[in-house]
Amino acid sequence: MKNKQNKRLLSQLLCTHNLGGHVELVSRADSIAKHDKADISLVSYMLHAASGGARTVRILSDDTDVFVLLVYWCWKVGLTCQLQIEKWDRSVLDINDTVAELGEKCKGILSMHALSGCDTVSYPNGKGKASALKVLFQNDIHGLDTVLGEEDATQHDLMEAGTAFFLALYGHKKCASMNGARHVIYYKRKNPPPLKSLPPTNMNLALHIRRAHLQIMLWKAADKANPPAVKITDYVCRCEQRSDANAVQGAHST
Repeated sequence: MKNKQNKRLLSQLLCTHNLGGHVELVSRADSIAKHDKADISLVSYMLHAASGGARTVRILSDDTDVFVLLVYWCWKVGLTCQLQIEKWDRSVLDINDTVAELGEKCKGILSMHALSGCDTVSYPNGKGKASALKVLFQNDIHGLDTVLGEEDATQHDLMEAGTAFFLALYGHKKCASMNGARHVIYYKRKNPPPLKSLPPTNMNLALHIRRAHLQIMLWKAADKANPPAVKITDYVCRCEQRSDANAVQGAHST
């Protein structure tokens, strides 16, 4: 299944089966959206169903990215229909209840999720989602929603928002940079801490933020037919780039 052609053939095969009048199978060619990621396409169909008057929309998925996306978009568009996500163990989570509990904090949930690690973005060692959610709840970090994921965001604004989040995540909001936080953490320990436990350097964080910014841009385009027209190779580490432009496009769109 790592072969894209095999996936394409399997999709075409599945779409030839008749599963009854209440089931509609849609191939990529017939999709209402042209996003590469299935989780974004799921949200596109959810928004389409909700705008069409659906009273309840239930999505079968165990993917955390899908859950976070549903929470964000349910808040963003103010959905009035019942939105649910059903896990493979048959348990059902009520997205509307989650949105009601989070309130305005939903506006920063995409940035929180991407910066703390998701399917396409690395995660900071030893800092899980509980720590990231605590930062989101207890801080009002400028730019989590208005800068990250916006196509016109400058590198300076991205670094400012991302650095503020990471300094709070590592408990050193008074430091001016990640290099400063690394220095403080290192010299406060009697024994040298493992390097992997230290915050990223300024340079490494810049690459991390750029990658997270790209993913958030794609997530924020779920209500559009096409992903944003950006050059993906502008948002990856230089060492990840390959001479074959098509290979780069494929590697970072899955």
